[in-house]
Amino acid sequence: MKVILIILIIGYVVYVNSLAIQSKNDDTDNNEHKRRKRYLGLNKRYKLNKLYEECVAPGDNKGHCKHLSFCPLDVLKSTGNSLDYLCVIEKTHVGVCCPDDIAVNSYAGSQIIMNLPAGGNDYDKDDNVTGCGIPLMGRSEVATKSTSIQEWPWMAALYRPKQMMEGSEQQFCGGALITDTHILTAAHCTQGLTPKDIRVRLGEYDFAKRNETRALDYAVSQIIEHEEFVLATYANDIAVLRLEKPTSFNSYIWPICLPPRRRKYEKETVVVAGWGQQFYSGPLSQVLLQVAIPVWEHKKCVDSFIQTITDDNICAAGYEGGKDSCLGDSGGPLMYQLENGRWVTIGVVSWGVGCGNKESPGIYTKVSNYLPWIIKNTIAK
Repeated sequence: MKVILIILIIGYVVYVNSLAIQSKNDDTDNNEHKRRKRYLGLNKRYKLNKLYEECVAPGDNKGHCKHLSFCPLDVLKSTGNSLDYLCVIEKTHVGVCCPDDIAVNSYAGSQIIMNLPAGGNDYDKDDNVTGCGIPLMGRSEVATKSTSIQEWPWMAALYRPKQMMEGSEQQFCGGALITDTHILTAAHCTQGLTPKDIRVRLGEYDFAKRNETRALDYAVSQIIEHEEFVLATYANDIAVLRLEKPTSFNSYIWPICLPPRRRKYEKETVVVAGWGQQFYSGPLSQVLLQVAIPVWEHKKCVDSFIQTITDDNICAAGYEGGKDSCLGDSGGPLMYQLENGRWVTIGVVSWGVGCGNKESPGIYTKVSNYLPWIIKNTIAK
């Protein structure tokens, strides 16, 4: 065992050194590609952000072994003897003993925050108290069109302060809360806008009723659009908004999970929600609406459009029409409930031809294809 640990430590040092070298050269496409692969390239078997065996963290605090990329505290730099806090993950990789409560180290946060963003499969089935994507008691049937106040607590509404104040606009796009400071949305929603042009409202349900849900508004400090987003084709239509200050979690505001990496959802029933148009060219909904729709087979979707549909897309809508996302829903999450009860965002509302047309599904950005990019632009920063 000692021999294995020594080999792993040597390998770990080489790995850290290689990252340091890459950080000086990440302007090149080749190095950037390698760095992205390493972020989630631990092994396809591993969960996105998981706690492994218990250990003693710096300051004699209780901790768990985690992959270095997912520990907000830089254990190796903050301690005198960093080797004391290395640990072995499933006999294969070297991790660090990360404190369970980073608040004890003068870092803002808590157990749930430090483990975000996280994947829906990062939790055991009997763990229904902490973590992302937890369904609330009394959830209504997803086939109904209206929602309950606390049903989708990760929904974010993006609005422009000036237009909202003038009464000319309610909200122009949606999004999904994935950490205490990050909103996942669509890149086409943020094109041409600066952080000061956008506000994010969390915990909203009915725009017509004030103080109904303790909704909170947040300024945006940074807009991170995918660097390969193409407005003409909506390729790589995904973006992350960083809030100026962290939100707090409660029954109205809660993060959703990220999806498994290689799972397919064809013919599965999923849910899309938003305050968008109630029908094509119709009025926006003041109340959060939802609709349950099937995910189309990819080939059937490709055959339905003259526009290019790629493997980075998910297609979903009612086969007979009438059930679809619409204008104003852009950026919002396409949601699926895993077997362990966690809700994950498998898609981001991107585009479509009209709304609810027969044989013309809505097009969504496939979130699982962008997990390395999301990690790079949330926890890695």
